[in-house]
Formats: sequence, structure tokens, C-alpha cells
Amino acid sequence: MASGITQPDLERYRRAWHSYVARRNLLVVLFLSFVFVGFLVARLKLGEIADLAILVGWIAIYLGGAWWLTQWACPRCGKRYGDRLWTQRCASCGLAKDEVASVAHEKS
Repeated sequence: MASGITQPDLERYRRAWHSYVARRNLLVVLFLSFVFVGFLVARLKLGEIADLAILVGWIAIYLGGAWWLTQWACPRCGKRYGDRLWTQRCASCGLAKDEVASVAHEKS
């Protein structure tokens, strides 16, 4: 391996990157599906209270997904990567998401 990363480290980076991608994609799907849920609720005409409850519930699910994304652990130091969705570097060790992705996509 050209970058000097051992096989166990490579596997840890791959698992971490796949976890990050899954969390990020879930959040994107939840965000985009909010529009669909909004149209569906408007078409069903369940009543104001039921409509509001469904939309507030969907927002709570989205916020839970966003929280889950921010809990992603850095593969290098093991601490929480950052406290914002758009964080590009680990708050503890400075590892960039681009570095994680490049190691995860490296051939063994």
C-alpha cells in the first residue's frame, strides 16, 4: 500500500466511509421526501391537526437523521467528527473527509 496504511486501518477507514455515506444519503432522502410527504398530506386532507402532526413528525425524523450524521466517528481518532453537518475536518485530529474517501477507495 503506497500510503503506508495497514490493512486493518484500511478496513476501518472503509467501514467508516461507508457509514458516513449511508448516513448522508439517508439525510438527503429524508430532506427530499419531505416535499413528497407535504404534497401527500395536502392531497389527503386529513384535517389541520393530523396534517400538522404528520409534518412535525417528519421534521422530527429529519432532525434525528441530522443528529445521527453529526455523531459519525472519525476513523483516525475515534472521536465525534464534528458538530455540524457541513464539517469538512475532524474537530479533534484534523482528518479531512477527502482523505477518508481517498483511503477508502484505495486498492488493497
